[in-house]
Amino acid sequence: MDYKERIKKLPFAGKKLVGIYSWYLRLANGKFLKKNLELKNKFAGKRCFVIATGPSINKQNLKQLAGEISISVSNFFLHSDFNIIKPAYHLFVPSHPPVTIEQYGAIFKDAEAHFPIGQNILVSITDKHIVEKFGAFKRQNVYYYFVRRKPLTAKETINFSKQLPAIQTSAQIGIYLGMYIGAKKICLLGCDHDWILHLGETRHFYDEKYSVLSRMDYNEWFGGMEHQFESHLNLWRGYKAIRDYSAKLGIKIYNLSPVSILDVFPKADFDEMLRNNR
Repeated sequence: MDYKERIKKLPFAGKKLVGIYSWYLRLANGKFLKKNLELKNKFAGKRCFVIATGPSINKQNLKQLAGEISISVSNFFLHSDFNIIKPAYHLFVPSHPPVTIEQYGAIFKDAEAHFPIGQNILVSITDKHIVEKFGAFKRQNVYYYFVRRKPLTAKETINFSKQLPAIQTSAQIGIYLGMYIGAKKICLLGCDHDWILHLGETRHFYDEKYSVLSRMDYNEWFGGMEHQFESHLNLWRGYKAIRDYSAKLGIKIYNLSPVSILDVFPKADFDEMLRNNR
């Protein structure tokens, strides 16, 4: 059980204390967030690819992304072409129930074994203690970020040196990062988001036997169908907020996932996108 769950079980003020503790972490570790200023507009005017872990990427020749600016998320480090693509950044979503500290630490150590020396990694500031407890990423370059509980609004400024708007999935933080590094075109891969069509199945591009979480008996299906429906609704709302925000800034976002049911962004063909001018 992680610190958030332990705090929530306290009588009367559990949820409020979670917010206070998260605020404390951001305040106490502000110097780590300031490091992110070096990422701002680093690839201004370029295009980037946000690579998630949906099974649709098995239908695509990702070797073509070599030399492109890519942001990978979650367990994409398991992909056989990871070291060919050489993502500029790899991003981990903040740990959350029912994943335990031990399970998340195991993910970090597994990722560390796959990453090259110097790989740029983004980890939630609320998981800094897990990185330290397991001694992870000593040969990689770690950036910490902080996600708050309030959603993205039209008046926001995406700033990785301060608080970020709430997210529902790692790809959404990947899009935030694409915006922050100055990309004017963001292409989504592996954002299938079709789990609700495959009830009870765990679906990724990799065989689940290679997943540390699966080997530690983690089950993605928890909370019942009401929870799943609510999660999908929040997921779509988060993407719609990103769509409206990006339009205001003139940033184009395309969904290149061929079997994705995500209908918030215009669909485009992966191979054709790569043939077009950058």
